[in-house]
Amino acid sequence: MLKKILICWLFFFLSPTLILFLFVLINFYSFGNVLGDYVIKDSATSIYASFPPEIKTIASSLTTENAIPIIIENYLRKFDSPLLPYSDLIVSLSDKYQVKPQLIVAIAQQESNLGKKSPIDCYNAWGWGIHKNGTKCYNNWPEAIESIIKGIKKDYCNKGLCEDPCLMMKKYTPGSNGSWCFGVNMFLNDLETGEF
Repeated sequence: MLKKILICWLFFFLSPTLILFLFVLINFYSFGNVLGDYVIKDSATSIYASFPPEIKTIASSLTTENAIPIIIENYLRKFDSPLLPYSDLIVSLSDKYQVKPQLIVAIAQQESNLGKKSPIDCYNAWGWGIHKNGTKCYNNWPEAIESIIKGIKKDYCNKGLCEDPCLMMKKYTPGSNGSWCFGVNMFLNDLETGEF
């Protein structure tokens, strides 16, 4: 009788345990070399080993200041602007002349759909010097970008007009019915939040 109990115990308890152990062991080694791997995956199973002896972390110190060049580049890319290759130049020259780069881009969006609707071969996306007597043209985008930023600093920011596009509008485009101010403010908001 004891022999029958022992055989039953081996068959019903030990055999399934041994089979399960062998199944796990076979699957464990069939997924790859365990030594040195921290995670072994296939389409159905993930096996995790201990963490590596040293865990390296990357500190994130992205601030609004750091994000401005990225936001401007992404904005120009989204709207397929010919100014995209000059996004860093817009930011660096804006810093140099102490003008918000977002304002420079917002005006270009309002005036010419970021340079896509500017006069041909004029490189003037800002409507700068475009009036009934003629059109101010530049030889290339870098020349235009520096001239516009420098001019906005001198003629607008130094006179306290850059903080409010509605004040700026009275001099920049005096014939506007308010749509210029509305558009520039809307584009500025997009560029400052990064949501566009």
